[in-house]
Amino acid sequence: MEEWDEIEVPRNVKDIFIEMKNTAELMVDLAYSSILFNEEEMAEEVLELEEYLDLLNYHLMVHAVLAARSPKEAEQITSILHMAHAIDDMSNAAADLAKMVLEGVELHPVITEAILGSEEIIGKIYVSADSILVGKTLEELDLATNTGVWIVAVRRGKRWIFDPDGDFKIFPGDILIGRGTNTSIDYLKEIARGNIKVMGNE
Repeated sequence: MEEWDEIEVPRNVKDIFIEMKNTAELMVDLAYSSILFNEEEMAEEVLELEEYLDLLNYHLMVHAVLAARSPKEAEQITSILHMAHAIDDMSNAAADLAKMVLEGVELHPVITEAILGSEEIIGKIYVSADSILVGKTLEELDLATNTGVWIVAVRRGKRWIFDPDGDFKIFPGDILIGRGTNTSIDYLKEIARGNIKVMGNE
């Protein structure tokens, strides 16, 4: 488990707030994925991210108090703290879903249907050896722009890579966990299978 107290956090209210938002979004994606694919490792990552988000929330409050030097600034900071509280609530809900996976709680089918029935869904994409994705980094591929799918995690053998960065290179046999519409997920699956050889604006 990460020693979050040793992690360098952003140094101002704006950057901390953005980091909280991004972390909470990743938590929700991974929590949904852990439910759909019954992946305990993803669920454990959600709980670790919850600890990190709690740390961010603490630093946000400290920075906010120090930043408010007038009634007007205090009013502006209060609105940020309200939003941070909402983000924290969202992360807690994602953690609750992850705990259900880890505890082996049988989920009602309505939960899965709700996830799959939303405008954006979570998909599992298998990368074949002859796919144009192989050997390229996520930055080179720019999948979010070219396919409409945002990659939130990758399974490589028995190892998970969560929230891969732009330098991450795709290998044959990788399993991508992506967020997007039904159409965009299906499109990326065809690319990953090697059935589509030209992507997006290429």
